[in-house]
Amino acid sequence: MLDVNNIPKLSHLSLKNKLGLTVYPWKNCKPRFSAKLIKPLSECNVAIVSSAGLYVKGEQEKFDYKIKGGDFSYRIIPNNISMELLYDSHRSQTFDHSGIRSNPSTGMPIPQLTELVNSGLIGSLNHQHISLMGAITAPGRFIKQSIQPIVHILIADKVDVVLFVPI
Repeated sequence: MLDVNNIPKLSHLSLKNKLGLTVYPWKNCKPRFSAKLIKPLSECNVAIVSSAGLYVKGEQEKFDYKIKGGDFSYRIIPNNISMELLYDSHRSQTFDHSGIRSNPSTGMPIPQLTELVNSGLIGSLNHQHISLMGAITAPGRFIKQSIQPIVHILIADKVDVVLFVPI
């Protein structure tokens, strides 16, 4: 069980959120296997998968925070998106949303990776990225209904490296 007193910097959280963290069913996300990169990063196509709950306002639906256990859907974010068009619909109240709302690239770092492409460190940035809703407390539907289509998108796009941005 998680000891709230041993978690640093939780003073900004409400008592309800602190207590929620003590009973949250934390899952071991350590991968069973990993793959080695077989070519230089400077030749790789890189995609972002972020759990920031970002969506393109006016073109996509917000993530639905009312779904019990969490919204297991995903949104495709085009690489050429203007950051001003990305909006936060993350359901968690355990973090301050003002940073991601004022600068969505903190949750979908397309401009930062574009700089790395321009400098030659990364070969290319994929033409599309994936946005998910974080704080999914019942991941079964997400695993069964969303993972396979996301993997198919990444394979079809010939993505070599995925940058996961957990929020």
